[in-house]
Parts: sequence; structure tokens; C-alpha cells
Amino acid sequence: MAKTIVKLPSYTRRVAVKGGHAYYWELPAWARPTKDPRTGRSVPAVRHEKPCPVVSTALGTDHNLAVEKAEALNEALAQWRKGAVGKELKPGTIAWLFQWYRGQERYTRNKPKTQKDYRRLMDMLCEFPSKFGPLGGRLAAAMDGESADALYKKLRETKGEREASYAMQVSRLVWRWAARHKRTTGVKDNPFAGMGIKSIAAGETRETTRAEYDLYRQTAREMGWQSMATAAAICFEGCQRVSQVFGFWGEDEKDQKGKVKPAGLQWSIYKPAVAIALTQRKTGNPVWLELTDDIDGETVQLYPELERELQLSMKVAERDRFGRPVGQIILMETTGQPYEPGWMAKVHRKICDKAGLPREMTFTGFRHGGITEIGDSGEADVRPISGHKTLAQTRTYNKATAEKGRRIALKRREHIDQLGEREGGKASRPGSRDKEDDR
Repeated sequence: MAKTIVKLPSYTRRVAVKGGHAYYWELPAWARPTKDPRTGRSVPAVRHEKPCPVVSTALGTDHNLAVEKAEALNEALAQWRKGAVGKELKPGTIAWLFQWYRGQERYTRNKPKTQKDYRRLMDMLCEFPSKFGPLGGRLAAAMDGESADALYKKLRETKGEREASYAMQVSRLVWRWAARHKRTTGVKDNPFAGMGIKSIAAGETRETTRAEYDLYRQTAREMGWQSMATAAAICFEGCQRVSQVFGFWGEDEKDQKGKVKPAGLQWSIYKPAVAIALTQRKTGNPVWLELTDDIDGETVQLYPELERELQLSMKVAERDRFGRPVGQIILMETTGQPYEPGWMAKVHRKICDKAGLPREMTFTGFRHGGITEIGDSGEADVRPISGHKTLAQTRTYNKATAEKGRRIALKRREHIDQLGEREGGKASRPGSRDKEDDR
């Protein structure tokens, strides 16, 4: 009797088990994760600046269901390989629903920034990995309350409370509008309604203390994430926004001269032991950070922690033919590419968990902590450092100058000295060095 040949989808294998067969889908060699020789961590394969959205998966024992799942995985893998995710959308899927919503007046009437924020969250949800490929490939009408709750839980674990909350709010808007047009969308119910999620106001961000900031940087270095330690220093010491430091904005964003803005902070803004020149992307205000000052003939370092982290990152920076560091300051050690918001949040959470830091400690909290520290030192006007346009504390509009910026830095260093004993040791004097950094 001739042996029956069962044709299976690519990368799928069948294994004989008691009572029948089990099916498995395995990533091809070119798409499998690799091991970072320095940290020992598993690093996903990257194509078109996006990590592989699927993993090797057990498909069960039902032949027809296994074939269906394997074909979906192969389609997701092919789309990722070609960089064509979202270009050819199957009607009724979540990705298709988001695209449909973007064409509605309900969406287009929003301000450009709001539209951009919605698009970012929709894209994040479409690419979010589920058991059988990216979430965008699932049928929108198949989402129910339990699925929405499970998605929210996973988002909180991987991307943080704020990102998860905003993603659910946007989904609630989309599904509510889709249910009103059920003959077009096929969506009859809104699974994201009634979840009891409260909006998170920007003012509720928990500020990070200096002791937590110090422990975070030390842990990040020990884990091989020097870039995250440097980013935290820029946010805390320079009171910079997270999007400014990491470059979390669209590739098509342009400056006043019509030129496309480079992603993130570039090495060209930094002159060691002299100054850092910044421009607040949100307000357009310039920020000039003097790094040293002469006091009674002695040179005093105003931001020794910040310079220390920048110097460590500079050691691995790309150089031009004159030996000067070039390109973006904050790049992932594993890929040499800029961080994606979701991946940054995931690395941040790993560092916090390793250090035993609070779960509610967000990266935005570094900026808030730095501004709070300036206020605690006795300075009410933080604009020379933070780049704000107006004062929240007073109605007086004082001109922000470089001289005032130096005064703030000196007063801040005096405040740090007066803190006395901190976790891990005494507060550092201006220009002093932490022992764990002398390596």
C-alpha cells in the first residue's frame, strides 16, 4: 500500500504522538532569535527596523486547524520579511478596521498631533504579538470582553500602565464607531466599553527620586544597557522629554527650514566639559546647559553624573574621519538602531524589576524628578533647563538666560550635597565621582 504524503504549509512539521499526530510551526533559521554574546540575552531578528512578530509555536493535533494557523503565521512572517505589514489588508481584520476608521470624518477632524498619536497606538496594536501572529490579523468582530481584558493585561506588563490605558481608549473609540456602521465593518459590539479604565492625566506622573535614579543607572549598566542609563541621565539632569531624547516622532517631521528632523539627540549637541545645546521640540525654546563653572579659580562640574554617562556611551559611538562622534546618542546595544517606544518600555521595566524599583516608576518620571529637585533646591523658574514657555508657579515671565541656567545648576548641586546620606552612600560633591563608575 502506497504511503500517503501529507503536504503541510512551509516551516510546519508533523510528529507522531500517541493516538495520532501533533503539528509544530518553526521559524526558519534566518528569522530565529540570536544570542547576544555580551549579555547572553535572546535577541529577536530584525527586518525593516521591526522585530520578528511571530515565534515558533505548537499547533495542536487537529490537522485542519493546524494548517489554518500555520498559514496565518507564514503570512505574518512574509509580510514582516517584505516590510509590507499593513499594505494589503484582509477585510474585517483589526488592521483593516483601523485603516477604515482613519478615513472617517470622526478621525480626520482631529488635530494633526491627535491623529498622529492615534496612528501610533493603532500601529502598535496591529503589530502587538498574539499567539498566532500580530494582533492586526485577527478579526475585529471576534474581539470580546475577555479578549479585551487579556490584551489590556498584556499591554500593562509589556508597555506600562499609561500606554496600555491610552491604547484601550483609542480602541474604545474605534469599536464604538464601527458598531454604528456594522453593515460595513461587521462589528456589532464594543468589547472595550465598560472596562473601568480611568484616563491618566499628565500631572499624575510619579517623580523619580535621585536615589532611585542612581540605582537605575547602576543597574542598567550592569545589565549591559548603557544607552538607557545615558537616556535617564539626560532626562533627569537635563529635564528633557522622553520623545526628545529617544526621537519618538514621525520620520516626516520637519524643522522650520523644511528639512527632515534627525531622530533623537545627536552627538553634535555635546561638547565635553563645556556645554550641551538643546532645542525643545515641543516649544521650540533653546536650552543651553553649561557643564562647568569657575568658582574662586577652581573649575566645578555642574552635571558630573550626566557627563559620566555621556562619556561611557561615547566610547562605542560611530566616528567621522576626524574621530568625532556622530549620529544619534541613544541607540540600542543589541541592534545599533534607535529604540521603538514599546521595546524601550520593555527594557525599562526589566531594569526596574532587576533593581527592585517601583512598578509605577515610568521613564517620564526622570524628567519630573529632575524638575522637582530643582524646585526643592529653591528655584521656582526651571525654564532655562526644562524649556517651558510659561511659569506654573508664578505669573512673572522672567527671561531665561545662560547665566540663570548656571545659577540653577550650582544651587541644585548645593541641594544634592545637603541631602546627606542617600541609598548607597553620601551625596556627591560637585565634580566628584561615584565609585561604581570608575571602571
